Amino acid sequence: MLLFSAGTILSATVQRHLFEQTQTAQHLVEFNTGEAFALAALLFQLLAIPDAGMRLSRSDRAVLVVSALAWFIPEQHGVYLATTLAGGWLVTRPRPDRHWMGIGQIWLALSIYELWGKLVFKILYQSIEGAEIGLIYRIGHLVYPGIGTDGASLSVRSDWMIIVLEGCSSFHNLSLAVLVWLSILKIADQPVGRAALGALATSFGLVVAINVARILAMLPSREAYHFWHDDAGSSLVALASVVAMIVPALVLSREPPCAPRRRL
Repeated sequence: MLLFSAGTILSATVQRHLFEQTQTAQHLVEFNTGEAFALAALLFQLLAIPDAGMRLSRSDRAVLVVSALAWFIPEQHGVYLATTLAGGWLVTRPRPDRHWMGIGQIWLALSIYELWGKLVFKILYQSIEGAEIGLIYRIGHLVYPGIGTDGASLSVRSDWMIIVLEGCSSFHNLSLAVLVWLSILKIADQPVGRAALGALATSFGLVVAINVARILAMLPSREAYHFWHDDAGSSLVALASVVAMIVPALVLSREPPCAPRRRL
């Protein structure tokens, strides 16, 4: 299991550098954070499984071998077919140790973040684009009274505008928030309770708010756009978003202890 996890992450890293265009600092911060939390959670789950429960059946080995073939697909996202197949297998097969389920859930969350979530979001974005532009407009009107919209574009002056595409959407990073949140829960060995769901909702709200603020900060000028989209500002946004994903999960994911009651 550890070999499969390490091989998947190594293959993803190599293919990302071989087949994908030059990465921005923002993407690298976000991707490496997701990788790091997923790997840490996987290690925790593997170490928590007793030696007697580590035996793999023939069908387990066959699924892992078939899944590992996806490592060699010459496309930077193809490797996540491996985590989809292997994760789905572990989640749907009953096992005596619950940590196997945790491993499968992490693999699936990683594949959703890097593959399936992006595909679904790309398909659905045309449906939510208007609502997102409307949200940005309503918030932006508090800062820029003269803000205007035209389809997917926003402007505060007649000679400059920006267009909000799916890659810059306030909602495209929510799958990463789920991956980080789930990894923290698995590391802390906590169930998905009301407090944990509240932490995830808080992270969602903070991530959206940070990106809306970033989009609004791009509006005044071309220089502001380049700073927040390509230069140091994009790295600051990525770091702030990662903190917004981590802190609520650390602080709020633990259910409050039950208060002791006195016997009458």
